[in-house]
Amino acid sequence: MDLSHFNTMVESNAANLRSTWRNYSLSSSALVATIVFGGDHLDGKRPMMVFAIIGVNLLVLLSTDGQMAQFQALRKDMPTELANSTTGQEWTKQPLGVFRVLTAVMTIAITVTMLMAL
Repeated sequence: MDLSHFNTMVESNAANLRSTWRNYSLSSSALVATIVFGGDHLDGKRPMMVFAIIGVNLLVLLSTDGQMAQFQALRKDMPTELANSTTGQEWTKQPLGVFRVLTAVMTIAITVTMLMAL
């Protein structure tokens, strides 16, 4: 893979990851605000809230994990000129598997906390 195609793929994946987390921040903030300020208005709507909480968190978990897997694959396909650079060598040291696990653990913890607060 040549360097320009590689950079395009990395930039695209990074943009997808940023978009996922921006959308997640907005969605989860709206869910938390609904839980906190919904009060009696949530009566009868709790199943819908459970679905929304699980849905939003499941989507972010799957999307983020897929994007991190893509970064791991891109790291293996790194062009030689980048792999031999300091930047490339530092990128290969990053514990992307650990990031994937931490993202899953934190997303599950947030989901459980939201459901408990509901």
